[in-house]
Amino acid sequence: MLGNSKSVLFIDNSDSDFTGDDLNSTKVRGTESSLILLAESFVKKNINVKVLTEVKQDVVCNGVLYGNKHSSQEKYYDLCIAISNANLFRNISSKKKVVWSNSLQPFEKFLRKKQLLPFLKYKPEVVTMCNYQYRNRSYLTSMFGKHMITLSVDPRFYTEPVDLKKIPEPYALNNVRSLRNLDWLIDIWMNKFQNKEKKAKLFINPNLIPYTEELQNSNVFERKFGSREDLINELRNTRVFAYTGHKSDIWVLTVEEAVQMCVPVVTYGIGSVEDRVIHNETGFIAKNDKEFAYYLEKLLFNNDFYNSIRQKMYKRRGFKNWDYIADIWIKKFLY
Repeated sequence: MLGNSKSVLFIDNSDSDFTGDDLNSTKVRGTESSLILLAESFVKKNINVKVLTEVKQDVVCNGVLYGNKHSSQEKYYDLCIAISNANLFRNISSKKKVVWSNSLQPFEKFLRKKQLLPFLKYKPEVVTMCNYQYRNRSYLTSMFGKHMITLSVDPRFYTEPVDLKKIPEPYALNNVRSLRNLDWLIDIWMNKFQNKEKKAKLFINPNLIPYTEELQNSNVFERKFGSREDLINELRNTRVFAYTGHKSDIWVLTVEEAVQMCVPVVTYGIGSVEDRVIHNETGFIAKNDKEFAYYLEKLLFNNDFYNSIRQKMYKRRGFKNWDYIADIWIKKFLY
């Protein structure tokens, strides 16, 4: 077993008072859920872990101690991991310091967020979440070392049973929480499937775009997802995950969740989605609108085509789990 009395401190940069008990709630998003799951994986490897958030009082969840980030921290840690903000290292004593970056942070933003002086003072290394982010983060914003360590997803997405014999209805899903190119996707969908394929349905997050009269009379439907269990059940009944990608994407947790549930993804591979989707293995990366619509149609209506890629996806399921990710962190920064 790795670890053996090493200690790690995480410092969250949001205003949330989350703890590990909130993993299945809408309170946490991609960064927070990744922090929780990595922290719990460290604990399983005999590492002492504390996470600082806006929680009012100390609480222990699954072996992880959660405390208030404004309280005094007198303990010395082997590793301190701050989410995207080097100012969080103030008054923290640790052998190593790492900024776990969840944004591209161009140099202009780096200066605007007042990161230069704390970087020079604390000399943290930077960990990015994907190759796209790694390539686009400049030397000046990661001057003391830069690493790429990918993320995983909630283990339920790669441990819940998947029935490869089941052929879902021709339903497509896009549950990305932001607007990011959703109008582009809907234009492709309406042009291809609105009049020709009435059985096909596209489900999107509500309130992201004006739900016009045209959409009200279409086969595009709003669908709200509460818990991760809700999403898992929805993915079991989804034929394809449709998302163009966006230049601001760093992780796109929902794409990886779909991949782990063996739901093929159709995308343009813009931004970090190029890291999430392997063409003809976990989905398809289209070069233009015509190809995007072609792959959607093939996956929605050609059972042999759909089954073929799902078999490939099933073999890759759960390979890069949180235990695997935690070992990379430990070997890089603790031993």
